[in-house]
Amino acid sequence: MSGGLLNPDALTISRAAIVGPFTGPALHVPEPAFNVPHNLARWADGPRVTACFTELVEGLVFDANNSAKRATLGYANLQARTIQRKTLLTLRAPSHAQLKKQLDLVAAYADLRPDRAAEVVAQVGFPLPFWSSVIGLHDHRHKKTLQLLDLAFGLAVHVEMRFKQVFAVIRPDELSPQIQPLIPTPGHGSWPSGHATEAFVTATVLEALLDAASPRGQKNGQACHEQLQRLAARIATNRVVAGVHYPVDSAVGRLLGTALGEFLVARANGGKTHERGFDARDYVEPNGSALDFSLHQSLDHGHGYSRVARATPVARSPLMDWLWKEAVKEWQ
Repeated sequence: MSGGLLNPDALTISRAAIVGPFTGPALHVPEPAFNVPHNLARWADGPRVTACFTELVEGLVFDANNSAKRATLGYANLQARTIQRKTLLTLRAPSHAQLKKQLDLVAAYADLRPDRAAEVVAQVGFPLPFWSSVIGLHDHRHKKTLQLLDLAFGLAVHVEMRFKQVFAVIRPDELSPQIQPLIPTPGHGSWPSGHATEAFVTATVLEALLDAASPRGQKNGQACHEQLQRLAARIATNRVVAGVHYPVDSAVGRLLGTALGEFLVARANGGKTHERGFDARDYVEPNGSALDFSLHQSLDHGHGYSRVARATPVARSPLMDWLWKEAVKEWQ
């Protein structure tokens, strides 16, 4: 049964026939408590996600060093008595000369278009069916998980678009008329890759969520880890196949998405994150030629990747904590 919209005249006639004289308040409803996370259970999906997102991104700060052409994302706990800003990640974009070398890889990837065209088109938006097929994600069973993924996606877009604006890296088709992208080129910068960022933040959050829901001694997230990471990498690479990104865009997207996923999980649990970095000037082969994107490259060191050993505490978000725990229950 579904409760569709009725003709308002029908409701008006029905009320007039049954309501009788108005007698004032007759129902005794518990008044919701003030400023408690559990009130989220009362709200519709959209308002719930919006409220959580506002608290999730609270304290994130962007900074750009124009002389060094370097940009950072920092975090400060705005609820602390003494506010201290900690660096979450530092990025440095590829040079124009590097992009020209990377263009050879983009041109070569075009050979895969006949095999991957259907995937490329299906993944233009957020490719939820691909993630669902890996872990058995269903609308009717995992509503809070889907809202958590909405937040991860929103966080990725919030951060990646700011970095895209800062670095303003040109797209492959601006360097050669022979690239001829398979899909319309997006109207913003190429670096970092948004699809790569969104894919790896999704993989990181799902891995942590499945681990949190696993019985003691089991790690379901780890069991799915390889498939989730492979899917994220394939989604990223498909954008290169389409001719709208360079492999180095995927590399930084992997770093950025992983860092943002770790941040989201820490915000939900009151945990810690490690400062990460990516310097695209070092993303080259030993002989100086263009380096292709690969999951085999370490995220912690080498090829421009870095991670600081010291962990940074992240304040627990009460709203994110509530939603995270509700999502965990859906997998238990």
